[in-house]
Amino acid sequence: MSDELADLKKENAKLRLEANLRKSLANQLERQKKLANDAKSELEEKHRDLISSLNYAARIQRTILPSEQAVQQVFPGSFIFWRPQNIVGGDAYFMRSSGPQGGAMFGVYDCTGHGVPGAFMTLLAERALDAGVETSKDHEDSPSRAGGILTHVDEFIRAEVNANDKASSNDGMDAFLLDYRPGETSFYAAANFKVFVQTGDGFTELESDEASIGYRTESGEAPPSYRTSPLDLSQATSLVIVSDGILDQKGGAKGLSLGRRRLKGLLEEAVTEDAGVTRLDGAGLMKAIEQYQGDEEQRDDMTLIILSLQT
Repeated sequence: MSDELADLKKENAKLRLEANLRKSLANQLERQKKLANDAKSELEEKHRDLISSLNYAARIQRTILPSEQAVQQVFPGSFIFWRPQNIVGGDAYFMRSSGPQGGAMFGVYDCTGHGVPGAFMTLLAERALDAGVETSKDHEDSPSRAGGILTHVDEFIRAEVNANDKASSNDGMDAFLLDYRPGETSFYAAANFKVFVQTGDGFTELESDEASIGYRTESGEAPPSYRTSPLDLSQATSLVIVSDGILDQKGGAKGLSLGRRRLKGLLEEAVTEDAGVTRLDGAGLMKAIEQYQGDEEQRDDMTLIILSLQT
């Protein structure tokens, strides 16, 4: 009888131990669950704060962009597509009035990186472009003004961002700048940028300097100088300006980059004619580009601007 009682006590002790272990485990699981929920709530709050900050930064970045109304006054019927990869980005465009005949300096630029770092670079680039336009106002008739402004921007960014050879940063941008002169020959300068001139239903790519803007040069290497080229727009229908975020976007059945050849084909397909007037359907063009992209993620900031040259 005593042995049975001892066995019963042992069994009861074992059951109490198991119950205590289960209770302890349940408490630990509950604590871990609470910690996980608290961490999730904290992450969600930080994510909301981050998105809110980025949205506010996007509003600030948009203030440096010319309004659509201002662009339409100079280039009626134009189309602008501007979509940063991460709410803010390194693509931007620029316009300042120039000359007495309703002309303008119109630029598009693609800075190093995207997101917040790219957006900071666009602010510096806008400041440099603005300074270049202002300092060259006394030479508005100069046929080399556009290239001179890009050279000024190159010097500005190298001095402000990349002056220290030991610094880890080496940032810059690609750019296109049009010195638009209605009723006469216009001029342009381009630093590693893709621009197409539409004449009727055909498209011709403009030549561009290969050197980007603002990056550090090697010891003993001369900084780049950007040429200005004449541009006869008297027979042109539009100018199509694209950042590399459009050209490098992957898509299609094989996941290949869009590239210049495919883009040119889409441009030709987007040409429309209404009452004898040939135009380029910007919205239709972007729809075709997005269809090519399909389910692929956006890889970079994307800018496509069609400057209409027909009234």
